[in-house]
Amino acid sequence: MKKIALAVSLLLVSTLCSGDNDIWTSLFREKLREATAGDSAAQYDVGTMYQNGRGVAADRNKAVEWYRKAAAQDNASAVSRLRLMEENAARFKKTLAQAAKGDAESQYDLGNMYMMGVGSDIDYDRAIKAFEQSANQGNDKAAYKLGLMYFEGTGVHSKPATAFKWFRMAAEHNFPAAQYYLGKMYGEGTGTRRNNSLALQWLNKAVDGGFEQARGEMINVTEKINMKKAAASAEAAGQESRPEPAETPPHAVVARSATVHKEAPKPAPARHSAGTEPAKVSARVREYSIEDLMQGAWNREAEPVPYLPSTINNCRTENGKIVCFSEDQTTTTGNNLIRFKTKAIIDHFSRNGSFTVTYRNLVIEATPLTGTDISGMDGAETASYPVKTGWGSPHTLECNFRNSATLSCLKNNTYAIVLTSPHTLASGN
Repeated sequence: MKKIALAVSLLLVSTLCSGDNDIWTSLFREKLREATAGDSAAQYDVGTMYQNGRGVAADRNKAVEWYRKAAAQDNASAVSRLRLMEENAARFKKTLAQAAKGDAESQYDLGNMYMMGVGSDIDYDRAIKAFEQSANQGNDKAAYKLGLMYFEGTGVHSKPATAFKWFRMAAEHNFPAAQYYLGKMYGEGTGTRRNNSLALQWLNKAVDGGFEQARGEMINVTEKINMKKAAASAEAAGQESRPEPAETPPHAVVARSATVHKEAPKPAPARHSAGTEPAKVSARVREYSIEDLMQGAWNREAEPVPYLPSTINNCRTENGKIVCFSEDQTTTTGNNLIRFKTKAIIDHFSRNGSFTVTYRNLVIEATPLTGTDISGMDGAETASYPVKTGWGSPHTLECNFRNSATLSCLKNNTYAIVLTSPHTLASGN
């Protein structure tokens, strides 16, 4: 029972997306049965679920009812929550009165209270109205919050153009977080036309303003600009790209380069009669080239890899090297959702068919999976350790062609891996 209670406690402080409603609904029914049977911990959990609208429609009165039942059984958490709710109800009443008088800061505070159900039921429509009243009086925090709600679709349908409008309002008043999102939207072409130069300008402003999370996005945009410049330079120099076969992955940029020779085994001596000249034996030398690598869609265990030409990568040849910059990837670390890309440089091609890959991951964005920290308000606190954006540590692969569709690689001088591709320039051995 203790393990179940602990798991429920962890779930109740997180803000899961709407796709997990079935999980919350089932959990609510289970806890309601336990609460009805008189379990005080379950009564407290049911109160929390009513308060936050998890698995059931938010109902502040119902939440208080269940908290009181738990408190009657000396549940310390319920007693504390009831006291906090009473304090916040009084604070909400005072804030509402000040906002009605036109005070911009109170309007902003009121929007936050409606948004998180502090001293009132959660009401996104009223939250938006309060934020708009505050933002229209020049409150940059309110403008930023509106941008975030419309950007993420929190309580409203996602409207990128509207989000862009509010972010720009706050960004022009030097609000760093809004400058970050404005740069991000310019870089992605979301809510506005894509413009990497403007994206970089706003991201630089965000970093200068102390918003360090913008650094990863800034590097990402810089890399995209560099890739575009290199491609333009190659075209201007007459290094025309070779047309891609139908099988070639859509993101592979193919360019001719010097071949890499794989030495054939020495033929066995030919038998001949005494006094006769030995017969000439011709050996066909198998040649591998950068093109063999570029034409491949390299996978590891059927999943595309981000450090070689693949379906999730954008690669080009540059001065006898291959440079790749992957598309967005995501992973989770602790309580954070990480968005990152991978940059790889492939070089040191040798006559025996070997080459080296050096790659690093670029953390662009780290988003907490748990909810906003609302310490001191009605809800429970949530914690998430920060993840820095920017470049990670380098990794190295030493690879060899087994044949035109298979690579053997040693990662960081430790892990042996095999990579395969159905798309090759030449037929397999």
